Amino acid sequence: MNTPREQDGESGDTVQPSSPPAPSAGVQLEVAILSEQPAPPPVPSAPIDVPVGLTVLVVAAEADLRHYVRECLRDRVEATILEAASVAEGLTVAAHEPMTLLVVDAPERDVLVGLSHIRAIVIVDELPRHARPLGTRIRFLARPFSADGLVAEVGGLLA
Repeated sequence: MNTPREQDGESGDTVQPSSPPAPSAGVQLEVAILSEQPAPPPVPSAPIDVPVGLTVLVVAAEADLRHYVRECLRDRVEATILEAASVAEGLTVAAHEPMTLLVVDAPERDVLVGLSHIRAIVIVDELPRHARPLGTRIRFLARPFSADGLVAEVGGLLA
């Protein structure tokens, strides 16, 4: 019976055990195949009618929330987006820049008193059950919200 063996300098055929393919070979193949697939077309966002030259001030203590609001609006609304981490900072920014719209985290809503002439979206944890309408200048947006939800509120408030 012929069995594979290693040769130590002897002449003759050496049979090497075959090694299985590396585990990543299949993954590389899959990646290569998937990368050849055409990318799906981008889904267009719902159009929004907002005035040109829109300036939005986002007032929220949490940097993550300010960043998320900025990202939600950036590709969907042609606007300058400014940020403030506190009521005092928001009032200072608004004193130097004309604002079209405020997006305010509920804990910072005292900024609405100083900037009552500006339309605002107040981000709340949940919508109050018996909340009275605050007129046409202020809207509530409950967490969690999507970019489309925020953009729809912006469009409704400024229309």
